[in-house]
Order: sequence, then structure tokens, then C-alpha cells
Amino acid sequence: MKIKLTLILVIAVSVSLMSIGCGKSENKTDGSTDKKDNTTQSENKTEQSSGNTTLQVSANDKAVEIKTNGMTCTGCENTIKTKVKKVDGVKDVIADFKSNTVKASFDPGKTNPDAIKEAITSAGYKVESIH
Repeated sequence: MKIKLTLILVIAVSVSLMSIGCGKSENKTDGSTDKKDNTTQSENKTEQSSGNTTLQVSANDKAVEIKTNGMTCTGCENTIKTKVKKVDGVKDVIADFKSNTVKASFDPGKTNPDAIKEAITSAGYKVESIH
């Protein structure tokens, strides 16, 4: 009987810990899916490195680096990337919890760094500075 009770307790604690995660959750207000342009472009592209990933920046695009606060894991990175990619005009996003930075390339005719900042804050993270 004591072993069964212990087993039930271990299972309950495990399930609780798995459901907690890092404590951040994205507020989804609509059923829209991420927009991602899968077409190839013949424009000149430059790359900005961040760790082992690179940010794609086309010739007419601009890039911004935003220092954030509150990212603790790759789940946080994914939450921010998902939110920022929904901003019309954003081309590419890199979020890095280790350096607490978000880098994004965007079409300046469609969006601006303030809109990207708003997407990050609406995901539940604090923006410290924009470069």
C-alpha cells in the first residue's frame, strides 16, 4: 500500500512539473498561423551571426537588435519568435535566451522597431533597449 501511494505521488509531481514549464505563455487571440515567406529571392542578402545561427537581411531590409529581459529557455525563444514573425514586414527573427537578445530583419516600408518591441512585450517579456 505504501509503495502504491508513493508511486501515485511521484506521478502527480512529475505531471505537475511538466505542465508548469518556464512560466511564460503566449496569449493567442486568433487562430491565425505563422506567416513565413517560403519563396526564394534573388536580392542581395547579408547575414548577421548570433551564436550558431544567422539572420537573413536582404538589401532593402533593415535589422534591429533588441535587448530583452525574462527569457530563460528555448521555449521562451520560440514564444518570442512566433510573436515577432506575426508582425507584417518581419522577414527573419533570432531570439537568444543566453544573451537576452532578439534580432530581427524587416521591411522598413511595412514595419518598424517599435512594432517588433510591442510584439515582444505582448509575449510577456520586457524590452530593455533597441539598437
